[in-house]
Parts: sequence; C-alpha cells; structure tokens
Amino acid sequence: MRWLVVLVIACSGSPAPPPARTGPPAAMTATAAPGDVQVATVEGRPVWGSCVTAQTTRGATKQAALDQCIAFELMAIEADNRGLAVDRDVVIATRTALVSELVAREYETKYTKPEDFGNYWTRTLERNRTLFDHPEARGSVYARIEVPKQAPPTADQQAKQLADELYAALATERGLMGPHVSQIAQRVIGSRGKLKVAAVPPEVRTGRLHEAYLAALFAVPEVGRVSPPVRTPWGWDVVLWDSVVPEVHATPDELVKAALPEIKRGYFHYWVNRVAQNLGVKPQLVEQNLPLLENL
Repeated sequence: MRWLVVLVIACSGSPAPPPARTGPPAAMTATAAPGDVQVATVEGRPVWGSCVTAQTTRGATKQAALDQCIAFELMAIEADNRGLAVDRDVVIATRTALVSELVAREYETKYTKPEDFGNYWTRTLERNRTLFDHPEARGSVYARIEVPKQAPPTADQQAKQLADELYAALATERGLMGPHVSQIAQRVIGSRGKLKVAAVPPEVRTGRLHEAYLAALFAVPEVGRVSPPVRTPWGWDVVLWDSVVPEVHATPDELVKAALPEIKRGYFHYWVNRVAQNLGVKPQLVEQNLPLLENL
C-alpha cells in the first residue's frame, strides 16, 4: 500500500491539480498485524515491526528497514495533507489492494484441501466424477446405407450388399479419417442407395448408443480402421474408429490434485455470498445504467 503512495508522490514533478474527490477516503494509517509490535511513532502514527521485517526480507539492513518504514509514514502524512486520500485512483487502488489481501489471507490460504469445502467438494466431485474416473471412450464416424422402416426384405438385402461393397473398399485401409470414408463411400455407393456419413462423439462401451453399433465400434482393432457392416435400426453401418479418450481411474491423491483448482474457483462464488450474508448486504443493480456497459 505504501509503495503506491510513494509512487504517487515521487512521480509528481510539478504541483498536481486538486485531486478528484471520491469518498470515503483511502486508509492512510498502517494497521498492525496479529502479534505486531510498535517500533516508532511519526506524528502519532504507529510504525509497526511487521513493516521492518518485510523490508529486511527485501534485502535492507535492520536500520535501513526502520528508516524506510518511517519514511513511508512521513510520505503518507504528506499524501494525506495533499488530499490524495480522496483521489479516485488512490481510493480504487486501496480498495483493490485490500480485497486482494483479504482473498489471499482468508480464501487462498484457508481453502487448500477437500474438507475445507465441506459438502460442496463432495457434490461437485460426484457431478464431475466421470472426468477423472471412466473407461475408454471411442469417437467414431459411420457410413450408413439407410433402410426405411417397414421396408421390404429386398430393400434391406440391397442395402446390405452396398455396405459389403463399401467395407471391401475400406477394410484394408489404415489411418482413415472421416473425410476419407466420406469420399470413398460416395464413390462406391454413388446413387445406388441413400448414403449418410456422420461423426459421433466419444462414447464408452456401455454408453447411450445402440448396442449393435457399440459392439461393432469396440471390435475394431485400431484407430483409423473400420468395422464390417452392422445392422442398426436405421440401416447398415460401416463404422470407423476415429478417436480415443483413454481409460482413467484416478487415485484419491490424483483426484484431489486434478480437481482442487477447478473446485476452488467454483467455490469462490459461494464464499463471496457468505461474506455478503455475514455483512447483511444484498447488492442491487441499477438497471437503467446497464446499457452504459456496452461501450466498455
């Protein structure tokens, strides 16, 4: 805080215009840390031992550190006399520093392990457990020869024949991707059948996709290869194994390490609300002023 005051004074090469007043004024008197001791007084203002300790950790000798802390108080008095305590920028900077100090002392250093978050930790972890504990998931692309519902057996047989031809063109290929399958399918099938090619997000073996489709996908031996034709409710599919999300089963320690940063970020909102409740404060927006934010 005092560094800010020092910079404000030191950078003024000429008399500054009267500061724009905004209240309440910034606090210009140093406060004691827990267990602090007073080592000097400047015009009734205390100089605390914690200030001297902080300056010695930055490389100053004990006497130099004491001189610096006394100088801080002298400059704070002068800044106060010049009206800088009610300067808008100083007030904002002071409030920002106070908020940062509060968050550092009361949040960052006190919420560091699962039990600090109470039920919030358990609830959040259970909602997101699949991110840290899941079997292998496979992404896929299918080339489907569609067969309408209630189609006669001959239509199903014709679609199966086209799917067999497509599989024959793809079966020996490796390193395939969706665009390759689409190009080859269009060339092989042409206008002889109703072709649909689409990508499917990664899914686990017991996922929500049709059982026959998943069985075909998880029988493919490697990424970039296709399955033999499989009958699904929508037609005959040739399935490409397109991508993989590896199996993960995090240990308790790994789970804490992976989840703590995100849970801590999410819990901050609850912590702020609790501060507001303890203060009996309920923020209110002045709605007619909100359009002004569009210009920022």
